[in-house]
Amino acid sequence: MQRPSFESLFRLSPNAYVLLDRELRILDANEAYLRLTGRALDEIRGHRLHEAFAADPASPESTRVDELLDSFDRVLSRRTVDTLPVIRYSIRRDLPEGTLYEDRYWSATHTPVLDERGDVTAILQHTVDITELHAMKQAARQTGAGEQPLQQIEEGLLSRARLWQDEGKHLRRLFAQAPGFVCFLRGPEHVFELVNEAYQQLTGFRQLIGKRVREGMPEVEGQVFLDLLDDVYRTGRPYVGRRMRLMVQQQAGQQLQEVFVDFVYQPIFDEQGQVIGIFVQGHDVSEQVRSQQQLAAYQEHLEALVEERTRELRKSEAERRTAEAALLQAQKLEAVGKLTGGIAHDFNNMLQVIGGNLQLLRRSLTGDETALRRLDSAVGGVDKGARMASQLLAFASRQRLQPQAVRLDELVERLLELLDSSLGQRIEVRLDMADSLWPVFADVGNLEAMLLNLAVNGRDAMEGQGCLTIRLENRVLSPEAARAHPGIEPGDFVTLDVRDEGSGMTPEVQARAFEPFFTTKRHLNASGLGLSMVYGFVRQSGGFITLTSEPGQGTSVCVHLPRYRDESVAPVVDREERTAAKPQASTTENTIKEAAMNVGSAGLRVLFVEDDPTLRMLTGEVIAELGHEVTLSESAEEALSRLDDQAFDVLFTDVGLVGMSGIDLVRQAKARYPQLAVVIASGYIVEAEQVGVDSLQTMLKPYDINRVRDVLNAIARTRHGN
Repeated sequence: MQRPSFESLFRLSPNAYVLLDRELRILDANEAYLRLTGRALDEIRGHRLHEAFAADPASPESTRVDELLDSFDRVLSRRTVDTLPVIRYSIRRDLPEGTLYEDRYWSATHTPVLDERGDVTAILQHTVDITELHAMKQAARQTGAGEQPLQQIEEGLLSRARLWQDEGKHLRRLFAQAPGFVCFLRGPEHVFELVNEAYQQLTGFRQLIGKRVREGMPEVEGQVFLDLLDDVYRTGRPYVGRRMRLMVQQQAGQQLQEVFVDFVYQPIFDEQGQVIGIFVQGHDVSEQVRSQQQLAAYQEHLEALVEERTRELRKSEAERRTAEAALLQAQKLEAVGKLTGGIAHDFNNMLQVIGGNLQLLRRSLTGDETALRRLDSAVGGVDKGARMASQLLAFASRQRLQPQAVRLDELVERLLELLDSSLGQRIEVRLDMADSLWPVFADVGNLEAMLLNLAVNGRDAMEGQGCLTIRLENRVLSPEAARAHPGIEPGDFVTLDVRDEGSGMTPEVQARAFEPFFTTKRHLNASGLGLSMVYGFVRQSGGFITLTSEPGQGTSVCVHLPRYRDESVAPVVDREERTAAKPQASTTENTIKEAAMNVGSAGLRVLFVEDDPTLRMLTGEVIAELGHEVTLSESAEEALSRLDDQAFDVLFTDVGLVGMSGIDLVRQAKARYPQLAVVIASGYIVEAEQVGVDSLQTMLKPYDINRVRDVLNAIARTRHGN
């Protein structure tokens, strides 16, 4: 069951109450008091009680002001209830015919209103008009009535006074012990007339009674509450606030504190239905609001963590997929490279057989010009096949390289004129080169071929017209970025990016772009080995290559070469200088007889190892006709056995043998016979450091008779001290 508000009890009580501050100024009075004294609240509020009800100047003895003030002093000093059973106090009455003072008798009870420290903050006066009772008492005395009736009347009066006093105390207890904060604001200025302890605790235990809200709580100026009070007083409609933010100074001299309140502004009406004040009741819900804010912040933080973790997982999954795709692509290209290398090896063996026989056949065709012309055509086919085998070995990263320190900006600038002439007038070449580029360590000739190859591809993609951009810059490859390129360590790289404005590539074409013999330019009679050679060369140089393209958006091929740390970087060798520095290939016009005459008596004991019977027989014949003693073997195991049984000067072996490889054969042979000269025949260069032996010589397939002669003659001269 809902209890009535303290405001309603105060206002509707039939007993007369007036509330005073410590200076005895009138703060509030209920309707019963105003009717009893014949005054309006606005007329007496703010005035001291004995001034609002001043004594009759014509008969000051009719008003016992001193008795009234003495009672108040006792309340303030003792902080206890004080009672005036009977006090004579005249009341001014304003009548149409004039002002007069009516002599009245009162019974008053003065109750202190204490704060949490026990100090008196206000005095509640309960007043009873006993003028008629006093007149009856006087009349009884005049008629000689006995003492008993008068005594009964006085006891009845005192009993009623005690009941009224108890009612006032009960009202004050209910008001003070309300579970929320309570106050009553009188009039349009919102003057504090009643506040309970909870309200004082909320507002910092300041003196509020008798003050306007703007005076008692100046910090609320500019906040919404004053406007709401004005609106409730003007309209007479209550207002309910939920989780309203209030900035209040709860301790003097300190900063404003943030609190949150739920409250009700309830207008109070008089008999005529006019708003006379506002009853305020509410609760401090700061703890609940802060708990909800903390919970919301925690939930927001948790959602942010979940979202961040989700992004990380998505990123990790995307990186995993990218790395997995890159690994699969690298594995596929590596597998294709191994297959290509094997094919090139076998292809070189076939070319070796064909070329060797063609050279031997040349001896019997002297004077037959038609046959010699056809023979030259066949030799041209062998040379073309040899170049294709070389390209396949380049893709397999098995070509012979002569790396040196190179500055790519110098190389590109030197090749710019060649690019302009090769690409045509309708291709605009733009250079975008960063300053202070790091040097790289790579084969200059292959670098030039790579750049020319990429530029020609870009020209073809743009159908001979457009802009080709070559960009050079330094790049630091992070560990995260390196994971997308299997076999590549993070560090410093120099990038060469060739970008065209052509038709671009579909994802399917991009996935196969580096495969040997794959091409989209069949109409141009392209071999499909250009990008595969670039890929193999870059990987063999320790770098990697990326390709980005979209249909209609052009293509970018970006080569990443590792930084060369040696500070002393030699300049790029000029094209003409390199050409002049290369030894010129011997002509094939010398016959085997001429080669044998050059050997003279310096024949060598040669152990030749080759698992291909045709090539073994052919090369054996060539070595024998060159004037050397040759022993043939078809496997490494057989060759080791022969080395144990017989002394040889030269071990001449193919690199790819069934069973033990030629490299393993050379290692074991040199370990047993350090003075043995070793020669390895291979489609790709084999370095002595790679094999782990000294004085290793390589014969690149397909080789001709003159190359065999030169190598063996060099070994013979070394052994004979020439």
